Amino acid sequence: MQPFACITLLLAALGLAQAAPGVRVVNGETAELGQFPYQVRLTLNLPFGKRAVCGGSLLSDEWVLTAAHCLQGVESVEVHLGAVDFNDNTDDGRLVLVSESFFHHDRYNPIFVVNDVGLVRLPEKVPFSERVQPVRRATGQEDFTGRPAVLSGWGLQENGGNVAEKLQYATLNVISNKECAKTYGPLLVKKTTLCARGEQKESPCNGDSGGPLVLVDDNTLVGVVSFGHATGCERGLPGAFARVTAFNDWINEKTGL
Repeated sequence: MQPFACITLLLAALGLAQAAPGVRVVNGETAELGQFPYQVRLTLNLPFGKRAVCGGSLLSDEWVLTAAHCLQGVESVEVHLGAVDFNDNTDDGRLVLVSESFFHHDRYNPIFVVNDVGLVRLPEKVPFSERVQPVRRATGQEDFTGRPAVLSGWGLQENGGNVAEKLQYATLNVISNKECAKTYGPLLVKKTTLCARGEQKESPCNGDSGGPLVLVDDNTLVGVVSFGHATGCERGLPGAFARVTAFNDWINEKTGL
C-alpha cells in the first residue's frame, strides 16, 4: 500500500509523487446522503491489527473497483456502501460487508505507479437502492481534457490531518497528460494515466486513494485516485488517476461484466 504517501526517494526523484491509502478531498464540500450512490469506503485490515482507509467505486452488485496500492498486504476488506457519515455512533442503514476476495492488476508496478487498479469481490450480491447504485464506466478513446469532473472520498482534508468523518467532494478539471508531465515527469504520466486539477486548490489526498473521478455532466467514471505530489495535497498541484478507459478490457475479463 504505497502510492498516495509512501513511494519515498525514488518517486521523489522522478516526479515527487506519493500514493497511500486514505487520500481526504482537500478544500472540498460535504456530500449529502445518496449524492454519490456508487461511492464505496474500504476499511483495510492489515497485519498486527493495523487499519487504513481507501475509496472505491461500485461497478455492479458484486464488484468494487479501487487502486492496486490499496490492496497490498491487506488481510481483509470491510466494504461500506450507502454511507456518508463515519462517526462511530452513526447507524444510518448502510450496507457493510467483509471481503477476503480481492486482487490487483497483474502488471501493477508500485515503483512507477503503473496499472494502479484493483478489484474487490463482495461476499454476496447487494441490492440496489437510491443510496446504492453502480457507476457507469467511460468507454471509447476520448482523453477528457478540459472536462469538469467530480472527485469524492473520506481522505485527509489537510496535510497531516485525520481522515474525514463525512464524505467530501470537489470539482476538478481534467488536464492533458503533457501538462501533467510538467509536474510528475514522463516516467510517471503514462497513456494509462489521467490527471485533474482544482481551480481553488481542491485535490485528492491520503485516504482518497482508489476512489472515483466522474464527469460532471453524466457521472461517468473516468478515473481512479492513484497518486499525488509528495510535497503535499494543499499546493494546487494536479492529482493523478488510473485512466478507466485503459482498463475496461481487464475489468471485463476479471469480472465478466
